[in-house]
Amino acid sequence: MTKKAILLLSLVFACSSAAKANLGQDRGPSTPEERKRAVEIASLLENDPFNKDAKALTSELVFFLVQAPDIHVHLCSDVLGDYKKIKGDYSPIIISQLTFSQGRFVIEHPEQAGDWYLESMAGVEGVLRTYQNMKRSKPKVKISGLEELLAKQQAGQLSDFVKTVLADCMARQ
Repeated sequence: MTKKAILLLSLVFACSSAAKANLGQDRGPSTPEERKRAVEIASLLENDPFNKDAKALTSELVFFLVQAPDIHVHLCSDVLGDYKKIKGDYSPIIISQLTFSQGRFVIEHPEQAGDWYLESMAGVEGVLRTYQNMKRSKPKVKISGLEELLAKQQAGQLSDFVKTVLADCMARQ
């Protein structure tokens, strides 16, 4: 994963608690319309990661996730495996989609929003669907770290991998 992608999302989410506190004073909880829009954007970007409006949609969704005081995404990018194996022009799409898929899960399953494991699994599975859609659009795309995750998924080992990595991530919190 490029340092630019890591830096961008680290900065966004490192500031999100302060931003939520400040913005939360100016607004109430997210509306049903806002949550519906966020789910639509997350799904659209997962299904069509090279959409002509992807940049604007990504900005809109990041802003919403940071702004909404009632939507909390617990980001642990370690669930994607070794950063060094997720590199190139597509790494920002991948790390963003992890966040967006987790956000979609939190919105669609508010009763499970505090379950970091379920949230992380939804994020990883969303990333893998995004990656497969990237490969359909551009067959030459191959990201070894995501190929490894696909292999774990196919072998029924993805859940155990996410649990292990997530436990380490949570211990550092």
